[in-house]
Amino acid sequence: MDNETLKRKTAGFYNYVRERDIRNKDIVNATQFAKGNVSNYMSGKVNPSENFLITFEKAYNVQLEKFEKSGIGFIELEHHNLNRINPTTSSALADLSRITRKRKGPGEGRIINDSELVPAIQYIVPIPGQAGLKKAFFAPDEYIEENFDKETILVRPKDRGVYHKIEVDGNSMPGIVEPGDWARCEDIPKIYWTEKGTFKPDKVYCLIHRHLGILFKRISSTFRESITLSSDNIDKEEYPDEVFDLAEFSKILRVVVVEKIL
Repeated sequence: MDNETLKRKTAGFYNYVRERDIRNKDIVNATQFAKGNVSNYMSGKVNPSENFLITFEKAYNVQLEKFEKSGIGFIELEHHNLNRINPTTSSALADLSRITRKRKGPGEGRIINDSELVPAIQYIVPIPGQAGLKKAFFAPDEYIEENFDKETILVRPKDRGVYHKIEVDGNSMPGIVEPGDWARCEDIPKIYWTEKGTFKPDKVYCLIHRHLGILFKRISSTFRESITLSSDNIDKEEYPDEVFDLAEFSKILRVVVVEKIL
């Protein structure tokens, strides 16, 4: 298998398992690969081997390169317009049916009909239990699957994926995500972390650090395999810009919606 085909199949593998919420143990059972190897592949710590990808294709009767372009479908939200939802008065269907999609040409956009929405899995990660994510640095997805509840939400077809609804504890991003808020975040697979344009300075990210735990920050700049994290808090002594190696994070997610208890 040439390198280009391997790269396409690898991207297709991550898109395929994310869109279908295929768990690590499902892949272990289907492929008979060792649990540790599958965990490394799923976390992005190690790229899937050629043999694994071929075995996965046979087990699931799929051609992975066909899913290369399904990609990461991000809901594009400007930071000052980040959606705020009152969960006591709305349902996922009602909330998402009001999302508008802009046309390329002039116009105000159009309303997305309920029939256009598709289901996606969302894990609920409250503050109790978040500390365990530091201990589960090398297998965060397995820890989340085993320790947190999940629910089904409705999203646009291009935004299919696995989401995490994470309770906020910290004052790094006042006015955007604050203590008591819940942030809906979309996972960014590690294979995309070093690609140009993956991280944008006007977006807000949730990062799981191996020692510091869950951080909500902007990624203000990138350089090779390092990133600079910035806060909106004006107290720069308490919340300075900091540079980290990407290897220090087990997961990086993009905040797409913020829920506030009003």
